[in-house]
Amino acid sequence: MTPETTTRDNSRFKILVVDDDPSVLSTYRRLLSRSGYTTITEGDPCRLLSSGDLDPQVDLLVLDYKMPGMDGLTFLAELRRRQCSARCILISAYLNAEVRARAQDLGVDELLEKPVDVALLRRRIAELL
Repeated sequence: MTPETTTRDNSRFKILVVDDDPSVLSTYRRLLSRSGYTTITEGDPCRLLSSGDLDPQVDLLVLDYKMPGMDGLTFLAELRRRQCSARCILISAYLNAEVRARAQDLGVDELLEKPVDVALLRRRIAELL
């Protein structure tokens, strides 16, 4: 008799985190890796788009809104134009009505305000995947 597995195999899920703050990227990388997710982090959305390194098999995007060069929603709009249908969590300290409306139009699944509650982030990721 084989015991049932009660924890999910999260390694099959690939999460892309884009944030311009290296300490935030490091924190998310550790958090998501400990939860078993395959995690890709990037600090520059412009570089990611121009390099061609974007993995089309990403399951979830965790995007910061306010970044130099390109904000998270502009980055997401370009990904959507390129047929990326990954689920998306947008994180920001600047969640106003305009940002919320743009996020809804682009299919953002979850808006989280900074500072992020780590337990809430984990829960939302698990629910979306």
